Amino acid sequence: MSLPRFHLSSAHWTGPHLTLAGDEAQHCGRVMRKQPGDTIEIFDGAGRVAVCEITHVSKSEVQAQITSETRVEPFQTSIHLLPALIKAEPFEWLLEKAVELGAASIQPIITERTVIHLDVAQTEKKLAKWRRHMIESAKQCHTPFLPELKAPIAFAASLKLAADFRLIPALSEQTRRLKQALPAAKLSSVAVLIGPEGDFTPEEEAQAFKAGFVPITLGPLVLRAETAAIATLAILGHELR
Repeated sequence: MSLPRFHLSSAHWTGPHLTLAGDEAQHCGRVMRKQPGDTIEIFDGAGRVAVCEITHVSKSEVQAQITSETRVEPFQTSIHLLPALIKAEPFEWLLEKAVELGAASIQPIITERTVIHLDVAQTEKKLAKWRRHMIESAKQCHTPFLPELKAPIAFAASLKLAADFRLIPALSEQTRRLKQALPAAKLSSVAVLIGPEGDFTPEEEAQAFKAGFVPITLGPLVLRAETAAIATLAILGHELR
């Protein structure tokens, strides 16, 4: 039987004694009703997982002592997802599945056809909500890794992000199957550009091709934006890992 799991970032990982605060403390103490002497797991999202015994529970924090610790090595090839911002519910689903499928990072982008527009305050609130959603997904599927979620950037800026190999699922006649497009050499990083509802404009697609993004096909059917992102992650994970 798996242990209840809670997240604590690496920055707050301080030796054999760990302290959960905020949402994680509330979840552990109030929701799960854990008490001193109970055993839980704490993970940092970067491959470190500790089995811990709770030593103290209060309204604002849960203190625990590490009894054993393991470290999981990251994947040899990191996959970085660059999805256009889409409507709230499908975007949260995309984030949840990207966590399960082992994306290394998620960089939302703003395209010409993006329908979601956020000011600075709204962006901060959304990022906090999305990160919380991703942590819950990581806890449920017991992955030791939590993708880095970055603030949205413009489409043009996304074309400058570096990776060993960069690809874009497209409906263009220039596309190839992913297996055919992947280079024979080992890759340390792959970037995946995903369009919004209605896809990229022809001009944006042309800019991506010019910037070195390789167009691939995901099959004969037209997929929703969130489905295309997850399908690409799943296929890449199978081929590269």
